[in-house]
Amino acid sequence: MSEPGAGSDLAGLRTRAVLDDGGTVRSSGAESGGHFVVNGQKVWTSGAHDADVLLTFVRTDPAAPKHKGISVLLIPTDTEGVVRRPFASMAAQDDLDFNEVFFTDVRVPRENLVGPLNKGWSVAHGSLVHERTMLWLSFAERLDDLIRDAPSDEEWYATLLMDAQALRLLGYRQLGGGRDPAELSVLKLLGSEAIQVASLNALEDRGPEGLVHPEVTGPPNHMSIDNFISSWFERYARSFAGTIAGGTSEIQRNIIAERVLGLPR
Repeated sequence: MSEPGAGSDLAGLRTRAVLDDGGTVRSSGAESGGHFVVNGQKVWTSGAHDADVLLTFVRTDPAAPKHKGISVLLIPTDTEGVVRRPFASMAAQDDLDFNEVFFTDVRVPRENLVGPLNKGWSVAHGSLVHERTMLWLSFAERLDDLIRDAPSDEEWYATLLMDAQALRLLGYRQLGGGRDPAELSVLKLLGSEAIQVASLNALEDRGPEGLVHPEVTGPPNHMSIDNFISSWFERYARSFAGTIAGGTSEIQRNIIAERVLGLPR
């Protein structure tokens, strides 16, 4: 989704897909054949250098309002014109997850269109709902890790215990069904910011020893990556990704204000 000029404002994306329509119309009325020609750039694409296919949000109707002229394409990464460039995070030079992805006259079969043409915003919304669901579950586990690894008699630790309990209870209510998907923004906001605050407090609680790096600060878990038990400095540094990925905290507050609380824009 994200582009150099369209991060939090996903609807502001500029990667363009032009339909080179050499297709036919089947008896069912559905169109087939033809290609989209894609040009543009994405950034922050997690794991793109390892991926076989990219779920790519493109602008197919530049004249339409920005939320309405978007479509979604499945683009194989071995397609001519696709270039992936992984780059390091602030945590380490060999921490390669994020990518820049460049599209130069990339030809994508029309059959690779996901959902209706120019109706990609609904696909984006559904994708973000799934992402925020996975994120809050991850945040709950990370809070449990901090409870285990950073015991303290300070007030912040009590807040950590309450935040972890609140996040799980709110999340279980959401998983029960029948809830407004916009409420996932509450979980995303609470979880990501609770981790960031608790990680900073844990780092400060340990004084100069908290800056020792590299370091192991928790027990290994074959179901988790080693980043989650790295040095206290790295754990704090990585916490910033949580307040950005899946929509920044500012975006989440807007969603909560408008769609959950019903406040005016």
